[in-house]
Amino acid sequence: MTRCFSSSFIFISSFLFLLLSCPVFAQHEPAPAEGQVHTLAPIIVTAEQIIEYVKNHPQNVVILNQDEIKDRNFLEIGDALDSMPGVDVRESGGGMGTKISIRGGGGSGPVLILVDGRPVNSGQYGGVDLGSIPIDIVKKVVVFKPPVPVWLGSGSSAGAVNIVTKGPSERVSEKRENKGRLKINGGSYGTANINATYVIPQTNGQIRLAAGDAHKDGKRANSDRDSGNFSFNWSKESQSDTKYDLNGRYYNTEHGCSGPTDNPTPDARQHYQKGSLDFRAEGFIGDTSEFSLKSYADIEDLKDRPQAGNESTLEVYKIGMSGENIWSGDEGWALRLGGLIEENRIEHDISGDHHREKFSLHVQHDREVDAFTLSIGLRGDHTSDFGWFPGMSAGLSYAIGPDTLIKGNAGYSVRSPSFNQLYQPSHGSIDQVRGNSDLSEEDIFSYDLSLEHKFSQDITANVALFRTDTKDLISYQRDNDLIYRPANISHAYKQGIEFLLKSKWTKYFSADFNYIYQDTENKETGSELAYSPEHSAKLTGKLVLPARTRIETVLKYKGNQYSSPDTAQAEKIDAYCVVNLKIIQPVMIKSSPSEIFIHVHNLFDTDFESHAGYPDDGFKFLAGININF
Repeated sequence: MTRCFSSSFIFISSFLFLLLSCPVFAQHEPAPAEGQVHTLAPIIVTAEQIIEYVKNHPQNVVILNQDEIKDRNFLEIGDALDSMPGVDVRESGGGMGTKISIRGGGGSGPVLILVDGRPVNSGQYGGVDLGSIPIDIVKKVVVFKPPVPVWLGSGSSAGAVNIVTKGPSERVSEKRENKGRLKINGGSYGTANINATYVIPQTNGQIRLAAGDAHKDGKRANSDRDSGNFSFNWSKESQSDTKYDLNGRYYNTEHGCSGPTDNPTPDARQHYQKGSLDFRAEGFIGDTSEFSLKSYADIEDLKDRPQAGNESTLEVYKIGMSGENIWSGDEGWALRLGGLIEENRIEHDISGDHHREKFSLHVQHDREVDAFTLSIGLRGDHTSDFGWFPGMSAGLSYAIGPDTLIKGNAGYSVRSPSFNQLYQPSHGSIDQVRGNSDLSEEDIFSYDLSLEHKFSQDITANVALFRTDTKDLISYQRDNDLIYRPANISHAYKQGIEFLLKSKWTKYFSADFNYIYQDTENKETGSELAYSPEHSAKLTGKLVLPARTRIETVLKYKGNQYSSPDTAQAEKIDAYCVVNLKIIQPVMIKSSPSEIFIHVHNLFDTDFESHAGYPDDGFKFLAGININF
């Protein structure tokens, strides 16, 4: 098993570490006075700066905060993301992982997933299993719609999600009675879940522990799953306002891979494990500069037994470091400089051993002049197998008045194929998918123009025009042997319009509506791109009854789409409309504030597929209780 990194990677790592960690070893100046505003500080993960980012910067960003996550009783990160406007989450057809799309899908590559600003996408698959991140440790979920700013990093051409975890600023008082939370629920198809979190207060910090176990049988044969997770967080804030976080996570799942209905695999199984370790430090230097430094490591192990029975083993290793400095001034400017180094290795007993070193540097300047805010950024990315590529983002926002804002953005990036696209994958069982070592990287150009208007304090509307042009788009095509294989499409585009209306009619009732129309085309054939419905909509209504009962209803609509870019009728996924329902009732158990709840998925038992050949289970219910102690 290879453990040595290349000498070039070690050299670049050392250089970037010295460059970006200087603030850590520098003498700290006194912290800014209480109430002092750091103009245009783009994002160091605090609530105040995230809010300022949304208000002042050109990029289109939506946020789901901690209070809403708790009030709406989301049980998993995937559920929370799927509720957000313009975001769609579906389980992978093969059994492991989730597929996330922003603004209707059909774009370039997977969405970049970050936890506290560090990438967690698998070097093998490009995607991520959201079940490995306990929702009880999450403070905010921030979605960046493309084009995204360069400082988020490479791999974000289809958008990005930053999951912000709870840190020392959310520490629990030692005198507070409720330091733990227990969730127990069960329901249809043998579903049973238990999750617990507990916080141990410390001086200027805390230790947070979380663990969970889950089981479900599924409706189809060989679609069962057993999973477990454990995580810990140690966080501390120094007297100089420097914050330190140490996080560890472990996730384990044993599941079946049922295969599509036209090519079932009733005996295929997978056993997947992932472990992660992160360290983060961030703080201020004087009153004009702030820094962040992160180091991280992931280990993944997957044992795949396909229908034929010959088990394969895949091991994935990732180690990386990122850092950033931000300077800002009272004149309305900010400059951020940072970078990332990362080593990815896979060891696969079918496709062999492969590695990729990544190196990235970025600089972004933001300037505020009267009612205008300008943002421009440049990034250079290097991978050991595909070479150097530039990236850029530019945006301009203009406040027409106190309630109206116009935003325009443009971006360019290059995305390298993931290991499973290049070589034989194990994701979703090798019975269904193959690799292609001749793939070229994608060139992506993205644009959007949006108008935001606040009719009143409780009614806000947003309309956005968007377009993405991709050269050498990587898309999976299904052959006569029913196997999906990736191939480059020389030129493809998606364009459309997104509309969002958020309204709160009374303190007891609110409704949100999101609609996306898009047009996509494979310029080689004139056909639509895969998984790109022309129409999609999401309507969410929330009602609070006098007895404090919370009721939420979600209606989701997806138009016709195809699972392969040749738009063959056999690959067509019919349009569908599905209704989900939640009922949450606060109760007191002895002296512990608690909740009992019922979740219903597909209330009217609609027949549909979100992934070709994998029918939805239909009507499902889940009942449970949340106990604070």
